[in-house]
Amino acid sequence: SKEINLIRAFHREDLFAFLYTEITHDILRFKLNKEKLHVFISHVKKDGREIAKLFKDFIDSNIKLDNFFDETDIQSSESWKKALEDNVGDSLFLFIYSDNYAHTIWTQQEFIWAKQKRIPIVGVDVLGKENKRVFSYIGNIKMVKLLHEVKNIEHLCDNNFSFQSKYNMREIINALLKEALENYLFIYKTDKFKDDYQILSRPPELLDLCDIQKNILYPDPPLMYIEKKLLDNCIKEHKLLTPLMLKKSNIKSKKIAISISEPHNLTNLGYTIEHLNMLMIELARYLLIQNNTLLYGGDLGYKKEFNFTQLLAEIQASFNYAQSSKYRVINYAVKPFSKNINLALKNRYKTEIDFQELGTSCSFDDVDIITRNLSLMRERVTNEMDMKISVGGKIIGFAGFYPGILEEVYLAIKANKPTYLISAFGGITKKIINLIRGEEVEELTFEYQMINTEKLRIFVSKNPKYSDEIEKKYKEMYSELKENKSNCIFICDSGRIDDIISFVMGE
Repeated sequence: SKEINLIRAFHREDLFAFLYTEITHDILRFKLNKEKLHVFISHVKKDGREIAKLFKDFIDSNIKLDNFFDETDIQSSESWKKALEDNVGDSLFLFIYSDNYAHTIWTQQEFIWAKQKRIPIVGVDVLGKENKRVFSYIGNIKMVKLLHEVKNIEHLCDNNFSFQSKYNMREIINALLKEALENYLFIYKTDKFKDDYQILSRPPELLDLCDIQKNILYPDPPLMYIEKKLLDNCIKEHKLLTPLMLKKSNIKSKKIAISISEPHNLTNLGYTIEHLNMLMIELARYLLIQNNTLLYGGDLGYKKEFNFTQLLAEIQASFNYAQSSKYRVINYAVKPFSKNINLALKNRYKTEIDFQELGTSCSFDDVDIITRNLSLMRERVTNEMDMKISVGGKIIGFAGFYPGILEEVYLAIKANKPTYLISAFGGITKKIINLIRGEEVEELTFEYQMINTEKLRIFVSKNPKYSDEIEKKYKEMYSELKENKSNCIFICDSGRIDDIISFVMGE
């Protein structure tokens, strides 16, 4: 039998990057039925050749990829133009974006061929002093900065310079392979639409509209309003759509309350806060595109590291396809947490976000008043909303006496408002789902919270007369959720963003 050498894989500092290269390359080979993939390294001789040569040497020495580099790869009997065009059309396209790259007819032609043949493209940014004119069609693709420890191009020819250790070349090749994987995966997933749509694996641009015959289907997310308007003016008889925009949404022009917050065990479920942030952004994007109004409460979004308030305002401006002048985002903030709102931010986005302050003035130590203020806000949101979406949420460490999402879902059921619960991200939302599905969930009980929530325990010990009232509400919420008589709860167990969006949109 044929021996397979796996030893070299375990002597690399960049083991994960190496494995990504090998696995992705093999997946693509299998999909395209090729022994090796082919990389066309497009460059200009004046200031891109040395770097292109480094990439060629790196590929030849480290990666199982064929490559087309320059005239030495063209047989003497071949037509230059035909050889270049054929090699571009059957390749992954890596171009060295130096100062002079876009100023020769051949590099311009190679790039246009790559765009027209819709092959995977990644650019390597090695700009030095200046680029006097950016080639009009060089945008709309992935660019990766070449990282190195030299001060100028001439040092690249130094024999003592180790490009393998001082360059991020493998990361760049991996970016190209990832682009190829996404390209062919999108084509595969949209194959059923090819008779009715022109399939593009990148967002559309003016170059794509020259010979348009059908509506265009391109990957999510959708174009922002300004870019879409420009292209729409050029193709008034056709539409630009993404797969999620094709779905028939039952959710349009609604007021939708969103409760998404980080649970304590998120990483144990295989997710990070970045996954949750991305879900927030994508949900907001698609709901706003469908002309919905988003409601959210509490101090969510005032954090410097991830300002959801600011993101919502920018998404609203970028994807306001209907060009509505009405408020599409309403932020309910209770005292004293409303103090956390940055005044400059509030003034900047006062035309995009309706900031509403609720509750009685109090200090951060007045946990009983804070609880009443939070309940008031949740009741207001429930009355205003048409439906609710809940993801994650704290089981302990929350403000007030009750977990926020627990009280919100309880109020939604009592008001018979459609409520969409996402289980994959855990937290209090997952506990509520478990209760609805017939399990006993101690985390939703007064006894559990008395043990694990310090503020509640201290308050009750100092004010025992409130104990029965708080316990009674916990029991009411538990009983209401367990019985779930309203049939207004809808549950999604998938953690994939497109599945969640389809679920919420009523697919």
